[in-house]
Order: sequence, then C-alpha cells, then structure tokens
Amino acid sequence: MAVVIRKDLAYRRVAGELFVVDAAASRLHQLNEPAALIWEGLAAGRSESRILADLRREFEVDEEQARADIADFIGKLSKAGLTGDR
Repeated sequence: MAVVIRKDLAYRRVAGELFVVDAAASRLHQLNEPAALIWEGLAAGRSESRILADLRREFEVDEEQARADIADFIGKLSKAGLTGDR
C-alpha cells in the first residue's frame, strides 16, 4: 500500500464526519465513515492489514469488499492530489 498523506493537510472530525482541508488548493473534502477510518489509518501510519481488519470489524464487510473499498479510496485520494510529499 505505502500511501503517504500530504503533510500540509489538516483534518478534523466534526459531528461524526471527517473533513480534510487542502489550503493550498482551497478545497474542503468531506469523508464518509469508511473513508474516514481508512484516512485515519493512513495518517497514523497503520499497516494495510490493520486498516483492512479495522474496516472489516467496524462495517462488517468481507475481505474482498474491504480491499476493494481501500483501493478505490486510495485512487480517489491520489486523483484529488492528497497523497505524496507535495
């Protein structure tokens, strides 16, 4: 997985939702609960297996679905420019 969240991003939970602020691009991203769990795992440097286990436990999904959700979310992060050392 080896995904690196940009260090210049700020994020906060508000009323159960996670918001990511990209000040450089003047953008605010609102994440749903599964995406927030993955984001927080990546931001904390957790392993892919730990994030996968957390996602499966929290949302009661099978391994195949959890892997697909993680891959999809990471693709969206990359497309939005939220990964890397920018």
